[in-house]
Amino acid sequence: MMTTTTDPKLEQLAAQLGATIVTHDGGEKGRYYGRGIISMRRGLGPKNYRCTLAHELAHHALDHDPAATGWVHDRQERQANEWAARQLISPTEYQLAEQLYGPHPAHLAAELGVTVKVLKTWTSIYERNAA
Repeated sequence: MMTTTTDPKLEQLAAQLGATIVTHDGGEKGRYYGRGIISMRRGLGPKNYRCTLAHELAHHALDHDPAATGWVHDRQERQANEWAARQLISPTEYQLAEQLYGPHPAHLAAELGVTVKVLKTWTSIYERNAA
């Protein structure tokens, strides 16, 4: 089983934003509880840890309501996914990875150290902006 690894850049950002990172066993990969408290599941691999932490930091940075439901919850999730993708992938890094691997999502995600979901979120942002 892989152990949880840290991401110094994201943990520095968490400190700058006033977020506190705690851990939990089992269940969901991460959760934002409000008031800057983020819980991360022990045992996450590096990619899942990094992407989940960025997503949960987004909820804090964007002042989301962890008790939101319905369309507000859905909107918050979309916003957190997009914020995280922007934090984790730069246009330059993406372009270099695409030159190496072509448009293959799994290869690009592996090269960039993100999940395919984060990669697809990032590409949808840039496709929308290009249109």
